[in-house]
Amino acid sequence: MNQPEPNHFVTFRRTVLQIGCGLLVYAGCCLVQSPQVQQEAASVPSMTCAQLIKNGPGNKQYVALTDACLSSRPSVAERDSETGALEMYHPLYGAAHAQEPEPPDLALVLCIMDERERQRLRDDSKERQQLGQPGLSVFTGEVVKRADRLPQWARDGLREKYPGVVLGKCWVVTVGLQEPTERRAHTLWCYGIVASLAGGTLLVGWLAWRPARAAKRADKQVA
Repeated sequence: MNQPEPNHFVTFRRTVLQIGCGLLVYAGCCLVQSPQVQQEAASVPSMTCAQLIKNGPGNKQYVALTDACLSSRPSVAERDSETGALEMYHPLYGAAHAQEPEPPDLALVLCIMDERERQRLRDDSKERQQLGQPGLSVFTGEVVKRADRLPQWARDGLREKYPGVVLGKCWVVTVGLQEPTERRAHTLWCYGIVASLAGGTLLVGWLAWRPARAAKRADKQVA
């Protein structure tokens, strides 16, 4: 007489099925988004800091800055004590300047919303300094507001560390919020492939489980 599977086996198999299906859905989303992000990245306009300051971003949400340099003065940052989420602000200027502008002449502020992006920009800056190259490599950021619309703590911090800075004329260039870049498109593709393999492996194991269990029960009955 067939005996039902123990509850913990049923729960385990159900969990494996749910995780496998979830991974395949996630993989599908990543693999669909990857070429879309790559296409968006190709349409992002490149400009120098001087061009952005003079003309603004126009009707574009994202721009790729080609000659940005980080100010030598301190950053203004805040980190959520519970989630660890980062929000950091640091003025920029163009590499065409012979020397760093004084605070009243600054017109760009970099906003970093992700710790990994902060580390990437820091490492890029150090590597370029070692090579004798100015500023940062080309990077894509979102440009949708002026610095006078930043949180109060950020405005106060920037005014304290950059005396005389005119926040109302500074464009904010934000990174760390899923900007369309070749790097992000490649990451999505890799995530999609890995999730597909993991989800497929789990589902194959789930499908093979039932015949194996049935054969085991049949052997017991024959014995």
